[in-house]
Amino acid sequence: MSLAVSMNPPAASPAQATRMLMVLGVLHAGARHGYELHRILVAHGTVYADLKKPTLYHLLARLAAQGVVDCRSEAGARGPRGERLVYSITAHGRAVFQELLRSVLGSYDDNGAGFQVAAGFLAWIPAPEAQALLRNRCTGLHRRREEIRAAVDQHLALMQDGAMSEQQATSRFLSADHLLGMMDAELAWMEKTIEFLGQGPRKALLAAVNSRRRAAG
Repeated sequence: MSLAVSMNPPAASPAQATRMLMVLGVLHAGARHGYELHRILVAHGTVYADLKKPTLYHLLARLAAQGVVDCRSEAGARGPRGERLVYSITAHGRAVFQELLRSVLGSYDDNGAGFQVAAGFLAWIPAPEAQALLRNRCTGLHRRREEIRAAVDQHLALMQDGAMSEQQATSRFLSADHLLGMMDAELAWMEKTIEFLGQGPRKALLAAVNSRRRAAG
């Protein structure tokens, strides 16, 4: 699955599209000035902990040039200019956000960061549609998991035939086993979330919170 945004050429790389999704998702809730937007983004765990301000401002300038966000100056900031830039999402930007969000949620690729961000915006999509998107992703993830399992079996067969050293086979097996474990965890989360979403937004939230508390002991 490509994270290219058809409504917004040229196509963005997976990392750029993930940043775009997060920025537009935050602006979806209301206008923010650049410093405030950066503070919110870097507070969202490891995905954006190392996001630099110049990188963010470059992205915002590109999105503004493409009509995805609007930029206006506001008086009252410290410094010689005495003003700061405030960014808000445009109607076109809302459409791009919705398209990108559905693209990430409804298919599977190796960009785990993209899905981690998209999962935080599930509430922006009607529950029945969100369930359908997650089911599509489950299908893709099951397919990819079977491909990895087949590759593991092939590596073990090569080791038994003497075509691959035990060290090489062990290294590849452990790497694949770690990835399979991550996939199993994601599948379990999606299946649980699909069930929760069927209960309605408020009940889904309460069910998820209670499930997390039980898991924590």
